[in-house]
Amino acid sequence: MNSHSSLSKGDSLSDVLLQLGPPLRISSSAQGYVLAWEFWRVNEDSLGISLGALGADVFSIDWGKAKVSGEFLMLAFDHEHRLASATYSLWDNRSGGGSALQPLLGIADVVEVGDLVQALPQHEWGETLLGPLPHSLNSSSRPDMGSSGIQQRGTPSGVGQQSLEMH
Repeated sequence: MNSHSSLSKGDSLSDVLLQLGPPLRISSSAQGYVLAWEFWRVNEDSLGISLGALGADVFSIDWGKAKVSGEFLMLAFDHEHRLASATYSLWDNRSGGGSALQPLLGIADVVEVGDLVQALPQHEWGETLLGPLPHSLNSSSRPDMGSSGIQQRGTPSGVGQQSLEMH
């Protein structure tokens, strides 16, 4: 995505797509529409020790940490399909970590990065019409459905329009 530096205001949509390829996200806006490209690198390290016989966890100790780096490029186009503005962010930080000491019970993951590695929303567009009623009724307001803005992965599900879905 570093090739965004050669983009300039007024570039045509076709020139941008030739340079960057298809976007991962698209949404309408009052001025036209926005396109977004994402890149993520997720490093997750975990270590666990379990004591028990025949697969039963009598005592377990677990450690885990995750580090996330990424790039996010969002380009706004006007109704004439010309580049109006560009926003770029780059980050490299610790996403989380944890440890657990558990007698008698096993645990799931100590670090959660599932949202960052799941399939993109365009793979589920038709499926959303078959979802539970709260999801289907609110699908037009979801930020990943192409008409209500763009949302980066990793955003908590209780924020914005997703909070209407009553998990």
